[in-house]
Amino acid sequence: MASKTEHHKRSPCPVACGLDIIGDHWTLLVVRDMLFLGRHEYGQMLEAPEGISSNILSDRLSKLQKQGLVGQITHPENRKKKLYYLTAKGKGLIHVLMAITSWSKQYMGSQVKLPTDLLAEMNRGPDHFIEQTLERLRQWEVQYQIHS
Repeated sequence: MASKTEHHKRSPCPVACGLDIIGDHWTLLVVRDMLFLGRHEYGQMLEAPEGISSNILSDRLSKLQKQGLVGQITHPENRKKKLYYLTAKGKGLIHVLMAITSWSKQYMGSQVKLPTDLLAEMNRGPDHFIEQTLERLRQWEVQYQIHS
């Protein structure tokens, strides 16, 4: 069995190569937290209902930073803490998360639930939702002087 880091050596398949980076259970949930839910602090991500452990979260954030999907800055209110943010490469995953969300809503029915505000924005159409989400992130980045 090939390790995830070997796909690009054996096959140029874009699905296999993409899964090398985002194909584990937790990575897209970490991206989701920053992208849709405004969670940028480590502690906020630990509080997600899926219950990620601190060692897994640290590992995923580190891997996402090495891949250029996530950046970090020192928290302005507590120099011992970090704020995490999505780079342009990380924000590009919005389309992947939208597709998974749409598929889940269609085929998993009442098993899935969305926060009311996100559902209302999604119901206005995917383009509107993406535009609003990226604008919220832009405003957050301006607030924290992030130039990604």
